[in-house]
Amino acid sequence: MRSTFASIGLLLSAFSFAQSDSTAALDSSPSLDIDSLIAAFNWQGGTIELSYGAATIDVPPTHKFLDADQAHHLLVDVWQNPPGIADDLLGVVLQAEAGVYDDHPAYVVYYEENGYVHDRDAGRIDYDAKLRDMIREDSLSNVQRRAAGYGGLQLIGWASPPYYDRERKALHWAKEMVSDDSERNVLNYNIRILGRYGVLVINAISTMDHLDEVQDELPVVLEMAAFNEGYRHADYDPDIDGASSKGLASLIDGKDQEVKGKLMKLVLIGAGGFLGMLLLIIVLWYFFGRKR
Repeated sequence: MRSTFASIGLLLSAFSFAQSDSTAALDSSPSLDIDSLIAAFNWQGGTIELSYGAATIDVPPTHKFLDADQAHHLLVDVWQNPPGIADDLLGVVLQAEAGVYDDHPAYVVYYEENGYVHDRDAGRIDYDAKLRDMIREDSLSNVQRRAAGYGGLQLIGWASPPYYDRERKALHWAKEMVSDDSERNVLNYNIRILGRYGVLVINAISTMDHLDEVQDELPVVLEMAAFNEGYRHADYDPDIDGASSKGLASLIDGKDQEVKGKLMKLVLIGAGGFLGMLLLIIVLWYFFGRKR
């Protein structure tokens, strides 16, 4: 399962290489005693406040939670992912009896305070077209990932198509991916819970043979995390918070101006010379030159 968790960086953020420290060596702390680090992890249960009071996670006895600081060490030092993926990290959830290398799903929790996301486009999104675009985009991401010394990860299809739960204000979907570092296809189950100022992100990382297990746990996971009063989607006030043009579609493919900027930064920071020029041409063609 180590190779699957080592793929988390690309799963959680296709553009994590825009971070200045993203090309660090795979072992970010070569002198660190990993076994001692794992043994010192302080797993928690029950009700835990997240992100300075914006949200709460209620961890049942069937699961355990590792806070942001310790989860950073888990993702970067233990699971050997790029340091940049720990930005906005709130924690990691595992099954109560699972070890960090056990063959069970891991749920990585983030808060992205990037603005209110409306749900007016629910039911009108062409998910098949989104999938085709995302598969093409993976080719670009994998060039940069391999150049930085990490294994590639290619999207091949939906493991579970996108579904929006209007009552919970939760969007979830699952991707099936092929990893350079794993003989089994990788499962990336994405959950986005809409709030007033941003979204709670929960990503389940596992392999495709655990799809049924993750889907069985989905109701439990959806019940765990919630925004607090004043931060909920229903608390949004356009007169105070301003208008928003971001819809559900932007959560699935990330296609907005901010992401375009990250792609440009990926090219300029992550590559140089001929490769950098080639990637820049690809990015410019993809966003501005191809037929819609």
